[in-house]
Amino acid sequence: MEVGRVVTVYGRSLLRFAAFEDKMHLLSRPGVYVKVESGGTWAYAMVISFNLLDELYRKSRIVEELEGYAELRPARNELVAMLVGVKEGGKVRKGVAELPRPGQKVYAASSEELAEIMGGGDIELGRLSSDPSVPFTLSIDMLCSRHFAVLAMTGAGKSNTIAVILASAMEKFPYSRVIVVDTHNEYVPLALKFPSVRVLTPAGRVSKLLESRYGVTPRKLEVPLWTLGFEDIAGLLRLDPSRATKQMMYLRNALQEVRRSRHPAATADDPIFFRAEELREAVARQGRGSRYGDRSLEDLLLKLDMLMENSELKYITAPRASDAVYESIREPEPLRSVEAYARIYSALLEPGITIFALGGLPSEAQASTASTILKSIWRLITASVMAGVPQPTLVIVEEAHNYAPQGRWSPAKDILERVAREGRKFGIGLGVVSQRPRELSQTLLAQCGTLIALRTANPRDQEYILSSMEDVMRETVEGLSSLATGEALVSGPAAPMPAIVKVHEFQSRFGVALGGKDIAWGEEWSRPPRPVNLAPFLVGEEVEETKTTEQTLEKFLS
Repeated sequence: MEVGRVVTVYGRSLLRFAAFEDKMHLLSRPGVYVKVESGGTWAYAMVISFNLLDELYRKSRIVEELEGYAELRPARNELVAMLVGVKEGGKVRKGVAELPRPGQKVYAASSEELAEIMGGGDIELGRLSSDPSVPFTLSIDMLCSRHFAVLAMTGAGKSNTIAVILASAMEKFPYSRVIVVDTHNEYVPLALKFPSVRVLTPAGRVSKLLESRYGVTPRKLEVPLWTLGFEDIAGLLRLDPSRATKQMMYLRNALQEVRRSRHPAATADDPIFFRAEELREAVARQGRGSRYGDRSLEDLLLKLDMLMENSELKYITAPRASDAVYESIREPEPLRSVEAYARIYSALLEPGITIFALGGLPSEAQASTASTILKSIWRLITASVMAGVPQPTLVIVEEAHNYAPQGRWSPAKDILERVAREGRKFGIGLGVVSQRPRELSQTLLAQCGTLIALRTANPRDQEYILSSMEDVMRETVEGLSSLATGEALVSGPAAPMPAIVKVHEFQSRFGVALGGKDIAWGEEWSRPPRPVNLAPFLVGEEVEETKTTEQTLEKFLS
């Protein structure tokens, strides 16, 4: 259906056209598509802005441009559309070989042809906002291999979007492998829907909270201290590399000492077994020979003592099940440590979704745990590729700005940026989620090919998003503040073409409510307090009865 005529073409991406008055109702919705003939095929464009022109403006500005097109002279509407590509075999290819010319007819893209273009992907994210009859799908290969980011302000629908992607992938690909670093325990309810979803969290308070709130019994998470790298342990101790240089030196020397006591060629980062007590003793030895007290050393020892006494962090400093795995192996070092490491983290490569529920843990523990998990994935998957058995795995990191901040150090930052840069060739995909894009590492965001941007009001965040989206215009990004909850601007190689999409509502589509919902203040303030026993949720890991190594190992492996 003809809706207007081309007036001007700017460069190779913007098309200005005058629309007929009686066709404006077809073009007034966000993200509407039009098409013009280009080199024997159709070039598609997405409407990004329009103006109602008054008579004086029309006469003074564009009357010359419209000379010769009598049917357009009464038109009062000028629209700007972004050229997104040309149609080739049911798909849209970026770029336009032959630019439209002024005076060419502009047509509205039909629902049928849009459905053919938008519906050719693997997983359905939602429906076009401009035409709810058209499904919008994503290519799983492009989504994972080129990485993606989901960006939005709080409450705009980030978690819902990720949950829809995960659930849709599980339905379509039963042997998919996904690791989720769940900073706020929002995705735990997925385990109620899919049997292949595993939830791991430290034993104790957080585990009880998840079981009480969601009815999900998590697996016991252990991240042994000896599997952490030097910077991960430094982060756990809240050492600032730019200031605590002496303490960092003491810690590095002590780590080398305890690791080399079992394997002489070990570095401070190699996963060679040691116990937390051994590390403390090695740190204490760093000050021997000094005639005067060393305040830096005393402070470091105090931090180590506090770490070892923290009941919430026993999953790192006193991992009984992991220690039992190590004790059960009868091999010389370093093979013994390597074998134990592989057994402890082998669950990462099991098909399904593995959710690391870290909500409720201290921020430094979250960062060091996430870093260790990511490094373990890197080691295991790169080894699998070298062995000729690739095991492609998608890693999703919630609140990614906490783990890879712009302009600040974090234990997980280096490994996240490395996965973003090099993960593609080993089959490690990355999905980052953030409500503060401007605080997220530019290196990380620049490697995300597909961007899903929901409502974002902060102008600085919008600028950051604009600089990361290669095929959208400023007018489109500036419109992010007006998107409804659950609406997203999607752009990148996983998308058939840039689109404004109404993402499916996870609960109504899959029958499970996500965690992280806002508390109903009015409802809670309208009824009398209910009796509750808080004691079980105020303590860390419970002290279990003494078990033999064989009993502990049997429980861990089961």
